[in-house]
Amino acid sequence: MNLIRTPLLILWMVVIIALSAYAQPRPAADNHAFPVGMTSRAYPDSARRNWADTGPRIMRTIIWYPAAGGGQITMLDNPGQFAAPVPVIRDGAFASSPPAGLIMISHGANGNATQMAWLGYYLAAHGYIAAAVEHCGTAEEERNIQSPAISEVYIAVLPDDISAVISQLQTDTFFRTHISAQRIGVAGFSLGGAVAIWTAGARLNMPALNRETFIPAELKATIEKLKAEEATDPVLKAARLHAGDDFRDKRIKAVFALAPAIGRGFPPASLQPVTTPVCIVVGDADMVTPPAANAVMYARGIKGAQLTVLPGEAGHFIRNQDNVSQAQILRNVSLMAIRFFDKTFPAQR
Repeated sequence: MNLIRTPLLILWMVVIIALSAYAQPRPAADNHAFPVGMTSRAYPDSARRNWADTGPRIMRTIIWYPAAGGGQITMLDNPGQFAAPVPVIRDGAFASSPPAGLIMISHGANGNATQMAWLGYYLAAHGYIAAAVEHCGTAEEERNIQSPAISEVYIAVLPDDISAVISQLQTDTFFRTHISAQRIGVAGFSLGGAVAIWTAGARLNMPALNRETFIPAELKATIEKLKAEEATDPVLKAARLHAGDDFRDKRIKAVFALAPAIGRGFPPASLQPVTTPVCIVVGDADMVTPPAANAVMYARGIKGAQLTVLPGEAGHFIRNQDNVSQAQILRNVSLMAIRFFDKTFPAQR
């Protein structure tokens, strides 16, 4: 299973160049301390309008968390994400424990929150609250533009999605008392990996990204149409004007990025403000976000960033691969993320 339904949107953002390889550390032990609970929310952001300008931007979110019974047990049967179906407790009780770390999850282009279940599940099993934001709205909210969706053209809305959901979770009656304010992080895949780094203080250089961008013919018409509408559309115009803003969220204490995309949009100077601990992982055979143009560039530009280049593919599974092997790779990546957050965050109290 490819974690993005089609690589077209990212392919026109990146340039395939020579790859680099680095040593792979041993992942953390896979100790499942908690049953996994799962629930969903549809949080409205009153500060922003949806693209159709019919109401507030709605941030639909899937949340996994350490559970303690109650609720309905169901099986997540996602071949390619899990080697075998795994149990979750829908709307179960929260496990009695110290306040938990909160990890926001940002999915890739043409993806969705469900495709990040593998990461959310393993984080929750290890005691974290993991919340995956659905960046793209309904067909109506996206003006029936599906490929690419408006939210994947005007990508400056994405880091605000992350920050807005953190705020909503901190006031959610179910979660607010369980979240440790000192243990908030972001994990992202592909375009979501760039979003995660963005929330740590990186500044998007849109002219640099546009210079390096090749737009396939099948996407040009939609993009040009939206650009033409910007002059008279306040929602689109605001999204474009603020693309280079500082989206740093000081609540975020750590960032884990898997195969981050659009590296050309973040030249070295735009990465200097990032002081948050950052861990970057990518496969050396990644055809969608080649390491040298993306992960390596991020790692070189962010002081103290950790970079791991794994053999083969990790996330962008373009080549044929059996589901069991793919699920094992994703499990190992999850354990790397858990080890990073465990080491970076202060100890639970």
